[in-house]
Amino acid sequence: MSRVTSSGLWRVAVVALLVLSTTAIGVRHAAAVLWGTDDAMTLKVNGIQYRVLHAEQVSGLSDADLGGMSHGVNSLVTTDQALVRVTLDVGADKDSRFDTSVLRALAGTVPIDPVPGSMERGTLRRGGHLEGALSYVVPRNGAQLRLTAPGQDPVPLLRVDVAGTAAEHGHGTSGPPSTTAIPLPSTTVTRQVTP
Repeated sequence: MSRVTSSGLWRVAVVALLVLSTTAIGVRHAAAVLWGTDDAMTLKVNGIQYRVLHAEQVSGLSDADLGGMSHGVNSLVTTDQALVRVTLDVGADKDSRFDTSVLRALAGTVPIDPVPGSMERGTLRRGGHLEGALSYVVPRNGAQLRLTAPGQDPVPLLRVDVAGTAAEHGHGTSGPPSTTAIPLPSTTVTRQVTP
């Protein structure tokens, strides 16, 4: 009969510890998937989950596009600003009302409200989902844009370009591709899916 050495026992203990750790991490991940928690791209507010699907810098309406008649236009984008569209999946664990006005963009430390007319508020049934987009007019200052809600860690969106880097402001001009944006189609149709 062979004797088990202390180094052999040590190896068995290390392997057992690795197997137990991996199992615990797997169980935690499975629980997060099943119950929708701990997702770095999701903000949870009052039982509603706002999951970021895509973010992109797009051209907005400029003063020239409107022939100089830009007073009171919600999505007016000046040459020192950018329009960022954030596509979201809104989900509910129970029958709930949602209000996307709690979602603010952060370009630095200043919170920015979504442009009026974007997806705003409504009701979702338990297990229901709604897909739509919010738009934000943000400064073109090269900042890392983040999405935030009260009491939540911010979700990284994209880095906004710097004013003056594009040849001219107009349709079809956008900033550099984001390294943090999720590559999904930019056009979305608002829809509600119920179980």
